[in-house]
Amino acid sequence: MREEEKHPDYLVLVNEENRIPAGFEDTIERIWVGNIAGTQFEIEKKTYEAFCQLQEDVLKNDGIQTDLTGSYRTVQYQEDLFAKNVAEYGFEHTNQYVAKPGCSEHHTGFAIDVGVVLDGKFYHKREDLLSIDRLFKIIQKKLPKYGFILRYPEGKEAITKIAYEPWHYRYIDSPELAQKMTEQGICLEEYWQNK
Repeated sequence: MREEEKHPDYLVLVNEENRIPAGFEDTIERIWVGNIAGTQFEIEKKTYEAFCQLQEDVLKNDGIQTDLTGSYRTVQYQEDLFAKNVAEYGFEHTNQYVAKPGCSEHHTGFAIDVGVVLDGKFYHKREDLLSIDRLFKIIQKKLPKYGFILRYPEGKEAITKIAYEPWHYRYIDSPELAQKMTEQGICLEEYWQNK
């Protein structure tokens, strides 16, 4: 498929009950990018462009320096990540915090995990990120402007099946829809239920 023929479905729902559709990866244009820690990531091109605008906004207007800690993942990578977490934390904990292989929206390339640089330290681990939730609240207010939603909000765990992650954002390619979903307080699963 030629690049100009790629038409990704930015509203695709990938979760425990909705696996990544077969061939989906062929519909997106991914690029390689690096973060301040020197880690390389693949990410869907428009998602990255929108993240760069968000990143510039929060740095310029709020003094919060952000960078990617994760984006696109292959199913194999997710299998390895899930197994590693089971070995380290046990199945119950892993099941609450890590999507099963084939069921992670990171497979789309539209999901990003964001870290924060604070006092010279790059916060990128779960415990550290949760300790600076106040900064993520500031970032979250700006997500819709750039076509992002907070993917796993507080209070929606029973629906999303994933614990609150203030750093995990999903690009949906529509600032208007992102604003509407944010104002209504609905997650992506609820959007699809009400559609």
